[in-house]
This record gives sequence, C-alpha cells and structure tokens, in this order.
Amino acid sequence: MDIPIISVVAAGSGTGKTTFLEKLIGELVARGIKVGTIKSDAHGFEIDRPGKDSWKHAQAGAKATAIIGPDKYAIIHKVPVRKNLDDVAGIFEDVDIILVEGYKKGDKPKIEVIRKEKGTELCSPLKDLIAVVTDMEYLDVPVPVYDLNDAEGIADLIEKQFLKKEQANNDSYEVLTHFNQQGRAHMVDVTSKDVTTREAIARGEVWMKEETLKLVAQGKMAKGDVLAVAQVAGIMGVKETSRLIPMCHPLNIGSVNIEFNLDQKKNKVDIECRVKITGQTGVEMEALTGVNIAALTIYDMCKAVDKNMVINNIRLVRKTGGKSGTYQREGE
Repeated sequence: MDIPIISVVAAGSGTGKTTFLEKLIGELVARGIKVGTIKSDAHGFEIDRPGKDSWKHAQAGAKATAIIGPDKYAIIHKVPVRKNLDDVAGIFEDVDIILVEGYKKGDKPKIEVIRKEKGTELCSPLKDLIAVVTDMEYLDVPVPVYDLNDAEGIADLIEKQFLKKEQANNDSYEVLTHFNQQGRAHMVDVTSKDVTTREAIARGEVWMKEETLKLVAQGKMAKGDVLAVAQVAGIMGVKETSRLIPMCHPLNIGSVNIEFNLDQKKNKVDIECRVKITGQTGVEMEALTGVNIAALTIYDMCKAVDKNMVINNIRLVRKTGGKSGTYQREGE
C-alpha cells in the first residue's frame, strides 16, 4: 500500500507550523504510528554546509553523499533538476505516514496553519485542504478547524482518514460514546479534553395560518408578545439542557442569542439559536434545546387561535471547536 503523504503548510513564515508539526509527530508516535518527515525548501542543512566533508564530496562530483551516525543517517542525492515529492518520499522505508513541512505544490492533502496576526487568507486549494489549525476563535472555512494546540484532534483525523485503523471489534460503525463497557449508559468523561472555544447554531420553524402570523407580527396575541416570551424561554431552555437530557453535562454557558424571522410568504416563524462556551464539551444539544423550547413557547402562546401549527425542521446547522473541528450543514 502507498504511504500517505500530508503537507503542513502556511502562507508565510512565523506561523508556528514547525512547532505544531513537532507536537503532531509526538502525538502520532505516542500512538504507535511510524512517522517519516520531509522538510521542503530548507534554508541550509547541516550535512550540506560549505566546508563540511559531505559538501566537499558533492563539490568533487559525488552524485550522492551520506553521513551515518550512532543513531541516525542522512543522505543528500544531487540531481540535475528539482525532484517532486513522490520521488523524494520513495527513500522512506517502514513508515506509516509521511508529514511534509512547507510543500505547497502538487495535489497532496494539506493541513494549513493560520495565525491571526499573519492574515486569514488560505494558500491551499480547497480541493487539497483537509483541515486548518489556528489561534483564532472563529474561522469560516469549509473544512474542520482545530485549535493550534490540538495535535490530538489532528492525529485523530489522520488516523481516521488516512491510516484507517480498524476497531478492536472489527465493526464498521463508530463507537457510541454514551455507553460503557457493559453496554449501559454513562456520562462521557471530558476531564482530559482541552478547554477550547466552542459554538453551535441550530435552527427550526413554526408553520401557522396567515392570520396567526399577522397577530404575532402585530403583537396582538391575547397572551402577550409571543416572540419576546419565546426568546426568554429559549434562553432558559439552553441553561436547563443538562436537567432535561440525562447524559448532557451541566455547563457554564458563555452566551446565548436567539433570533426570529417572520416569513410572510410561507407563513412561518424561523428560529435560530446560537450558543457559545469556552469549555471541554460542545453545545450542540444546548442550541437544539433552545430552538425546541422557543418553538414550543410560540405554539403555547398561539394555540388558542391556531391548533394546526406545525413545529418542523429543527436541525444543527453549524458547530465549531473541539476535537472534531467544524461541522457545516450543506446548503445553510
């Protein structure tokens, strides 16, 4: 089987890609994965420095030079034209994966490092990009986004996509994390997870009669301002999620924002709930709960005039942060 090759790139220098790569190598090696590395376009390499014996050999016309030390060796092979990455990778033996630092050319899968002070423009074609690592709290890109210190998350991604390690039970499905070894439900242990900024956005709809929507818009419903009450209820629902759903962790929510849009053409109220936290677990369930409670409150406020209302299409549309990176629902 061909050895997977992944490039770690950045738009310029000073982004910390070498530091991140060192962490990633360490994380993969700790998992028993054999890693090869290539430094692309290195500025000066010790065994090829002018004055060194290997440099003198090359200057004398040797096609290839090598140095063998007590625990490592290095080879320089002189060629008339620049070699491509696959040719160079061919010298590696007995490794599971090759990580390349700084090779922007070609169509190899790429992990791009983006630092806030260096700009946010991608240098990698989207077709080659598999993930972004960054120190920014939010970055709008169509691939998973990881914190600059989250080597564990990138290592998980690499194992899943490129090494395709089989699970111990050889099942083709992923392990459900809310079951313990005895098959009984338990709350997932998140104490070892990194504290990162996480955000989730959920949306839903309440369909109603045209006359009902007009009453909502005009604030003329008998029970009062429907959307004002639903907004408060949705926020309360977010904060009560762990009391309603057994395996959800009680969380110190950072912010909740609930917005409504009255769709006069389709006679529905669109609901969006955005929840943000800095913590060790995500807030997808909190965002979904906020939408549900807001929708149920709208129904309760309006049911006296319209019992045919339909609560519909409640879904997660985006989440960021954590080990799994960014999720974006297609079409939203």
